[in-house]
Amino acid sequence: MALDLESGVPLWRRGRGLRPCALLAGSVVALRISRSPTLVVVVFDAATGEDRWTSEPVDLPPWARCALDDTRDFSVRTETDEDIVVIHWVARSWYVGGAAPSPQALKESRREAHGTLRVDPAGPPVEILPEVEAPPEPADAGAPPLVPPSAPSSQAAADVLDQSRVGDVRVELALRSDSGAIVLRAMNPRTGTLNWEVELDDATTRRAPRLPP
Repeated sequence: MALDLESGVPLWRRGRGLRPCALLAGSVVALRISRSPTLVVVVFDAATGEDRWTSEPVDLPPWARCALDDTRDFSVRTETDEDIVVIHWVARSWYVGGAAPSPQALKESRREAHGTLRVDPAGPPVEILPEVEAPPEPADAGAPPLVPPSAPSSQAAADVLDQSRVGDVRVELALRSDSGAIVLRAMNPRTGTLNWEVELDDATTRRAPRLPP
């Protein structure tokens, strides 16, 4: 979804399963993520939301568990280099059994794969770059997945899941307790007054991911 920051009016919407990665040269570069598991690069016109082009699927290992937000199982990092977008992905698997595993079972359950995609927003194809050294394993690799913490500000309302400063407004991601709807709203950080609010999803059963800084 693209919004007018001043009014909150939606400019355009796209379907589910999309993870925005970069805004470059008038284009939005996103990943369509599925449980197949595959990654598909989708490029939209930033002004209208119209499709510019879609890549062929990039296959990941069959054990990979892709997600729209970063988890201990799957994460995405994006870089821009002039007119090029570089997308790095990492997939990991862990032992998930109930009983304490043997060293051999623990070793066999730990898997890792990573890759890099080079995207020119002007047009396909997506270039799959040669593999380089994998990023370091998280320090909490043996711990269960973390639940994203709530917004750091002590002044955040009880329903705020996360917040971020964008220009002169504070943008909040919130969960309505009465309906379970996920909403995005803009607040005046000086007065605490509401500028606008837009409903993103009418119901949810899971905690929303953190907003990027």
